Formats: sequence, structure tokens, C-alpha cells
Amino acid sequence: VAMRRGNLDTRQEFEELLDPHLDRLYGYALRMAGNHSDAEDLLQESILRAFRGLGGFERGSNFKAWIFRIVTNTFISSKRKEKRSPSLLDPETSPDPGVEDRDEYDLAPTEWEDVYSEVVEDEVKSALDELPEEFRMPLLLSALGDLRYKEIAETLKVPIGTVMSRLFRARQRLRGALRPYAIAHGVPAARLAG
Repeated sequence: VAMRRGNLDTRQEFEELLDPHLDRLYGYALRMAGNHSDAEDLLQESILRAFRGLGGFERGSNFKAWIFRIVTNTFISSKRKEKRSPSLLDPETSPDPGVEDRDEYDLAPTEWEDVYSEVVEDEVKSALDELPEEFRMPLLLSALGDLRYKEIAETLKVPIGTVMSRLFRARQRLRGALRPYAIAHGVPAARLAG
């Protein structure tokens, strides 16, 4: 039975289904978008789309895969839109690249952000960002979304074998890119070879 919008229980039920996944969804959005402001926009737009599309979600099906697919599709749509309409920057008024314009009204960082910033160093973040999107997305869904192969396949609408192959290649590329970093941080050679 498909969920129907409009009755009072629907919003509460949606929020109950969404709540356990918010931190992971934000982490996933942050790694794709690259900065807090765009990640917040991406997540907000995705949640709005999900709520509007409740009619397409069936009770008993995999909500986690469904909501991650919506975030993924929203990100892809925004990238396509960016490519179609590039914006011009005014060097006099544009902020320096990478500098976030945060003010007192911005949301405080979540626990996930604090932990992520402390645990994941810039070299690792950079290596993740350098991965082609087809490899980065399954890796992020696995690592940050904690999705299984089948859920990743549902989210990206690709066969499970493709997910497995892309995850393998993503990990290989990361391992290669992070080899100097790992050596500098004392990772045993046996772990680098695998």
C-alpha cells in the first residue's frame, strides 16, 4: 500500500523514517557537494522532494535506499543544471575559493561533522574528491551511508555486479592516491599491498 500525502500521520511517519538517517545523509551530501552550505541546500531540497514524492514510496520497502537515491538524483540534477547555466563570478565581490561565508544564523555543526573533521584528514578528503563520480558515489554510499551492495544498486539503479566493480576500483584508486600519506603515517606495507 502506497503512503498517501495529506493525512496528519504521513508527515510524522515520514519524519520517523527519516530521522535515523539524517546524519549519514548529511555526511553523504557534504562529500558530494564539497561544502557545508551546498550540502545543507542539497539535503533540504532532497528532503522536500522526498516528502512531495511520498506517493512513490511503499510501506515495507527500503526507506534508506529510497532516500539516498533521492539525494543522489538531486545532486546529479543540480550538476546538470550547473553545466547548462554557468554563473559568472565578479572577482571584486566573490569570496575566496574554499572560504565559507558562515554567520551567526548558520546551523551549528552536527556531531558527524565534528567527528569527520577530526578523523578524516585533508589528504583523504582530497583523494575522495578526485575520484570520478561513478566511483565516488558508491564508495560514499557504502562508507557514509552504510548501505549494502543491494541498497547501493537500488539507489544508483545499476546491477549489483556494477556496484561491486565500482567499489573495488574506487578502493584501488584511493589506495594508490593515499599510498604516500599512508607511508608517512606508518601504515604497514602489508596493508598497502592489499
